[in-house]
Amino acid sequence: MANGKQIELLSRAIVNRLEDRGLVEFGDAEAGIQVVARILEENFAAVDAIEQEARQRFGRSEPTDDELMEEMRRVAVERNFVL
Repeated sequence: MANGKQIELLSRAIVNRLEDRGLVEFGDAEAGIQVVARILEENFAAVDAIEQEARQRFGRSEPTDDELMEEMRRVAVERNFVL
């Protein structure tokens, strides 16, 4: 999972890009950054959980990257989550 500093930097970049393109206007940019950071944290946690479940489905065998990604897609579909 990304650490707090990485999430903060990514959140700032996203908010800045949205504002630069005129897609959104945040009256308080810090509030927008906090909202984006929270959503990113939740999504990164969901992806981590999906990966863990996919790995558990393989049991003791070590899947290839392609096999793992395919299983992660199946788990994501079951959870109504878009990877």
